Amino acid sequence: MKLKRNYLFGTTVLAGILAVSAPAWAQAQQTAAEAADATQVDEIVVTGSRIRRDPVTAPTPLIQVSRETLLTTGQNTVIDYLATIPALMNSQVPSDTTAGVLNAGGLSLPNLRSLGSGRTLTLVDGRRHVGSPQGTLAVDVDTIPRLLIESVEIVTGGAASVYGADAVSGVLNFKLRKDFEGLEIDARWAQLNDGGQDSKRISVLAGKNLFDDRLNVYAFGEYEQLDEVLAADIDWLQGGWGLVGRDADTAAAAYDGVTDALLYKDRRTLQLLRWGQVTLANNYQPSALNNPNTIPTGQCTTTSITSASCFGVAPGRTYVFDGLNARIADFGNWVQQTGTNRAVNVGGDGENPNVIFNVDSTLPKSENARFQVGGNFKITPNINLYAEAKYVDETTNLATGYSFGDVYISDTLNAGNSMQILSTSAYTTRTDNAFLPANLAAAIRANTTPVYGPATAGAPGAQTGTTAAPFARYSAWLLDRPQTNDKQLQRYVVGLNGSAGDLGFVKNIDWDLGYTYGRVDNKNVERGLDIERFSYAMDAVRDASGNIVCRVQQLTANGGTVTSRNPNVPGTLNSQSAVVQNCKPLNVFGLGNQSEEALQYVRAQLTIDQVNEQHDALGTVSGQLWDFWGAGPIGVALGAEYRKEYTEGTGRSRSLGTTYAQLNSGADFLPASYETKEAFAELSIPLMRDSFLGEYAELSGSYRYSDFSTFGGNDVYGVNLVYRPIRDIAFKTSFNTSVRAPTLSETNSPQTQTFLQFNDPCATVNIQNFADRTKAANRIVNCAALAQQLGLTFNFQDPTAANAYRPEYGSSVAGRNGGNPNLQPEESESFTFSTVLQPRFIPNFSLVLDYYEITIDKVIAAVSAQTAAENCVNGPSLNTSACQTLTRTGVNDPATPRDDRFLLVDFLQSSINYAKRNVRGLDFTSNYRFDTQDMLGRNWGVFQHSVNGSWLIEQKNFNNIENPNDFTELSSTLFYPRTRLTSTLTWQTPFEPLRVTWVADWQTAQDIVQRRDFVQNADSRPAEYLDTKNFMRNDFSVRYQVRDDLTLTGTVQNAFDSEQARWLGATLYSNFDPYGRRYSISLNYRPW
Repeated sequence: MKLKRNYLFGTTVLAGILAVSAPAWAQAQQTAAEAADATQVDEIVVTGSRIRRDPVTAPTPLIQVSRETLLTTGQNTVIDYLATIPALMNSQVPSDTTAGVLNAGGLSLPNLRSLGSGRTLTLVDGRRHVGSPQGTLAVDVDTIPRLLIESVEIVTGGAASVYGADAVSGVLNFKLRKDFEGLEIDARWAQLNDGGQDSKRISVLAGKNLFDDRLNVYAFGEYEQLDEVLAADIDWLQGGWGLVGRDADTAAAAYDGVTDALLYKDRRTLQLLRWGQVTLANNYQPSALNNPNTIPTGQCTTTSITSASCFGVAPGRTYVFDGLNARIADFGNWVQQTGTNRAVNVGGDGENPNVIFNVDSTLPKSENARFQVGGNFKITPNINLYAEAKYVDETTNLATGYSFGDVYISDTLNAGNSMQILSTSAYTTRTDNAFLPANLAAAIRANTTPVYGPATAGAPGAQTGTTAAPFARYSAWLLDRPQTNDKQLQRYVVGLNGSAGDLGFVKNIDWDLGYTYGRVDNKNVERGLDIERFSYAMDAVRDASGNIVCRVQQLTANGGTVTSRNPNVPGTLNSQSAVVQNCKPLNVFGLGNQSEEALQYVRAQLTIDQVNEQHDALGTVSGQLWDFWGAGPIGVALGAEYRKEYTEGTGRSRSLGTTYAQLNSGADFLPASYETKEAFAELSIPLMRDSFLGEYAELSGSYRYSDFSTFGGNDVYGVNLVYRPIRDIAFKTSFNTSVRAPTLSETNSPQTQTFLQFNDPCATVNIQNFADRTKAANRIVNCAALAQQLGLTFNFQDPTAANAYRPEYGSSVAGRNGGNPNLQPEESESFTFSTVLQPRFIPNFSLVLDYYEITIDKVIAAVSAQTAAENCVNGPSLNTSACQTLTRTGVNDPATPRDDRFLLVDFLQSSINYAKRNVRGLDFTSNYRFDTQDMLGRNWGVFQHSVNGSWLIEQKNFNNIENPNDFTELSSTLFYPRTRLTSTLTWQTPFEPLRVTWVADWQTAQDIVQRRDFVQNADSRPAEYLDTKNFMRNDFSVRYQVRDDLTLTGTVQNAFDSEQARWLGATLYSNFDPYGRRYSISLNYRPW
């Protein structure tokens, strides 16, 4: 209703002015008609409307990007440039860290208003294009031939009633060149990262007019190679910068004057290493109750050797490997001072957390070939036949993390049988493991943990004795998990268009009837760890001859049997079982000690064949009706569209069979489809032209009815008003509605396995250190309610309390991704108000201000399990919809260590209909051209300056269905700068073949911790680390026209090597530039 009120206000202001001029319309009719003839402007179809019109009177906010800009920008891809436009700043570009998402590596998906690529409709010449990610409509714009692009028109307001329901946030329309004749060759070499990785591309476009220019044919071809970029290749990540905890606060004193975390270089983590570390069972001394930096009660009990609380990384208790030997780890010159698990140290041994936790390809290795042919044939002067065919073959190779696991080492485990598999990432072995270094095996067998008495208010607990604890835990990143996507995209378009002149009272009729077919075939191959085989291979022993064999081979050598540890094939194994016969002993203790044959034995592979298919038939007709009062004829457009979307993904079950693997295992994506039949209409009514109250005014409206085979019928509409009082200024306002049906991916995706490194929002220390004290208070109440539901009681307020909740997650938590068949369509409203200034007293200057509001109800969103866990407890009450996606243990057994209860053990990451999402902001664009010869009488060249920016007033997510007033504000947080702008200054030098361009991409600081929260806990971090600081990247390009047919362009991107704030640590934020200073050179040759 708020948007409707805003629109009524906007239209009332304009309509009130217009109404006064009604008596003058008839008198002005003849004069207006004569003026119209004298100032006739070519009318065209612009994106946002299907009615031919003067582009100046386009009814919706419009950003236009020319072919010239795309070719000279210096950006590596089209989407890389589009993402510099603030309205598109969170678009998915190939260099985003998307590799960890199955089948998403290397895709280029526009995302208007940061509302998601699924709410941005991408068209090619006004027609739909098949989506690339499975079961979605999101278009990979890198598959659109770049040399064929004439311009990109971006409607930054809702356009669902004109183009389709998924145009919630707007439309990108790629307009291709028509009747191209000649030969154009474009070649480019570019650095992708200042570490030396690069890309190479060559593109060729040829066209010819035949039969007295009645027939035009063209052919396009492109070949491209891109190197892989890993986090380890990015120089500023190699430094290991990040915040390290050094103090914790008690519940009674959130501020104790000691800074809780400081910024350090050369951080290391010993939590998980490539091929492992071993930590002996240990116990921290209980600290005084007024010192929360350690734990006031003993943590490790001997009742369970798998208790996560027994294995906090600690000096003197953690071993690393040098070759085949083990030694006590070097913790460097500073160790994290908070909690029982001292997993971060400065200097010494360990992995760089900025690299080891960013093992996905930040830019995948790609090899791409793209081809398109097409033509236009004038059958008659008024009828044109058009056709095009496209084929794209893209192969992407990318890293998607490591397999991981914990191995519990104890001689009390499974004597005389195969070793137990505790979970998809937890295994067991004994100290007789043949690869376990002898000194480490001896240390495990002799290990004891201290027993402490209770702490007092001012003194730590005194040691009262020791307890034998002959067990340890091995924790490691294991096999790499590479992924290959081999994608073929086909798209075919055929149709007729033309003009029919006048038919009765309808004048200047234009029509178009076309059919589009698109198909994407993607073979995804993912490699990872065979859990069962790894369990057998790593549990190696020496046989009677002293040879190292798998324990299962030794136990079955003389006719014995052992228990199968594969839950998919329960029963027993013997010496003839394939997994036993083929077992190759695997040394897991130390990087580089693994034999290739053992690695091959434990590898698993998953192959999925995915299909997206689209059929689209579209017919439109437009024309002009009567001109009642001399303001111009009424415009009308009618159309109908039929569309079918189909998807499937097979092979997951077939390729894995009964294999028990640490992969994205699960069911196949069964064939799914839907059809939609749509009819639409558009009407534009000129209200006045050259009246004494203004130059021009127009009221227009659009309507679309859609009938989905899955969700039934719905209708949407749009209303627009344009008013130009004088030639210097114009006003535009619009109101649009939209109904977006869930995609096939959102409703039909099968549940597949995935893994999450979990930071428990209910951990007492996390609540105590949470910057937002309101949400921290909510967590205390809500976490207690969750625990009570499971029959558990913890103190969530005081980390020094004996019954504080102190979870220890040994490795990643296994969970599931999947669709939700119960989703309902989301509904949205959008409102825009625009002002266009072209003042005559400032020649060659223009300014456009576009205010926008978008509200989406029943918004469909998929949040991570981490976010769901936080949403579950952050609000004033439990968020049931979020809590229901998580499973926690409810074991209340005295033999189970306290900190192993209430752990997250399963989750489902799936889309649900949340309450709503609001976004509100102001886009601004200015252009100014300054010719020194005309203005100063001296030829110092021509300067062209443009600024394109966006002010994000608010972006709110209402993700609590039970409490519609509970929201999360994203504006001015990470990824969502309050203001972002791109400034482009081009100097056409007096030496005309030479042009220099400077592009500055600037954004305001984004809050990491909000200042109101910092006031309540002012020692949580140094004040200068509360936000990211303002960020600016500077690009420079030089273009030299060697001769009429040859152009050279050289570019340096991020010339001053700007990088994101070091205190952000390992996370790469795509709105900053992580790749440093890099160079490119391109050549454009047009021989004829």
